[in-house]
Amino acid sequence: MKNIIYKTIAIAFFFIGLDSCKKKDNLYVSPNAPLTATPASMLSSCEVGTFNCLESGAVRIASIFMQNNSGVYGQAVQPEQYQPIESDMDNYWNTIYPTMLNCKLIGDNYGAADPNYRGIARVLFAMNLGLATDMWGDVPYSDAFQGATGNLAPHYDAQQSILNDIQTLLDGAIVDLANTTNNVTPGNDDFIFKGNTAAWTKVAHTLKARYLMRLSKKSTFNAATILTELGLGIASNADNCYAVHGTAAGATNQWTSFLNNRYGYVVACQTLIDSMGNMTDPRTPYYFDTTGQGNVAVGNVLGNLNPNVSNWGPYLGGLDNTGNTNQSKSIPLVTYAEAMFLQAEAESRLSNPAAVADLKAAITASISEVTGTPFSGTLPVNYTAANTTVHTIILEKWKAMFADPVESYSDYRRTGFPVLMMNPIGLIPYIPKRLPTPEQERTTNPNAPTPALSVPVWYAQ
Repeated sequence: MKNIIYKTIAIAFFFIGLDSCKKKDNLYVSPNAPLTATPASMLSSCEVGTFNCLESGAVRIASIFMQNNSGVYGQAVQPEQYQPIESDMDNYWNTIYPTMLNCKLIGDNYGAADPNYRGIARVLFAMNLGLATDMWGDVPYSDAFQGATGNLAPHYDAQQSILNDIQTLLDGAIVDLANTTNNVTPGNDDFIFKGNTAAWTKVAHTLKARYLMRLSKKSTFNAATILTELGLGIASNADNCYAVHGTAAGATNQWTSFLNNRYGYVVACQTLIDSMGNMTDPRTPYYFDTTGQGNVAVGNVLGNLNPNVSNWGPYLGGLDNTGNTNQSKSIPLVTYAEAMFLQAEAESRLSNPAAVADLKAAITASISEVTGTPFSGTLPVNYTAANTTVHTIILEKWKAMFADPVESYSDYRRTGFPVLMMNPIGLIPYIPKRLPTPEQERTTNPNAPTPALSVPVWYAQ
């Protein structure tokens, strides 16, 4: 983690020590480039960093493992063969940890005077810490962010502890967001909700439910608590949390950017297309580009490396029916559909018949969000009390989490659903249960564990 510490120290000094660059002559000071950080400038930076993390190559790898997409060229082939590249992990890790440090600095430097800023930063912190532990299991947290004091080799916290830390962050966020005593409050610097603390509070409660559901195999699991959190969380698609993008350099959607720069590396996978009944499902032409394939979705079949199939479509900012991409397409991060799938699973685990209606509401919310039009038609699959189970709920959630495959990957490891065929060209006979330790961590931090890809993360054990 040594390189991460150096980077995070540099970023910290950039934000909290820029006034050391002041010249005595005020003519050198631009009113459009303030020399000291503000909570507003830091919040914007934290949100952009979070967008980059949650649309990163680590997320694309999860989409390949979960057979939403296939890696058919270049460095994308290795995840397709269940051998993600160790050195690639450095890029993802070295984005997540600086982003978390900046979230921490908002709280450290401005939290007492501006608790609403700290509240939003804590929610963003929890999102990034959740991504890290979902993909790597044990990760540095309590011993991290201490490079300025000389700690360049932090110990790793157990995932069980990390999941508790996420709940603590979110509990603190909820308290901060309810605080009305602030010197300044977020506004347009909050790209997601423009300073709407009620909206952020709903996201925090929904995230609490998300990470409580990770415990479904553990003795501490409590489905009723999840339902309580969801009752305070996102209540409609109007509450959804998105990564909001623009067209300026550095502000673009990372899915689109990857497609534009590495066209043909990652394409549609036939597994998901078949599970959705191809064009039977109204989401298919939004997930996948169908115009060059006879107006149906065509994916790479497991065992092949065929680039001449559909790419991802307009839902992720990919190819639309005119052959263009949309680099400013917003990407969902936490949604009402996810909340309703969590509610359906919790109700199912409690043997509550309400799971059926919840599952239908989840699918309806997903179709409405993906297509951009309220859906009131017949659902692609008819669910009743007889066929609504944890298995079918997770199967339908997998179809819905196309933009957030880390959720599907987490569900798959803790439940075994959806049932997926192994890729015949896989170099190991199983879907990896984690990402490999980043190369820089393995070689510079003696405290970094190096578990094999076959070792499940704690919540999947």
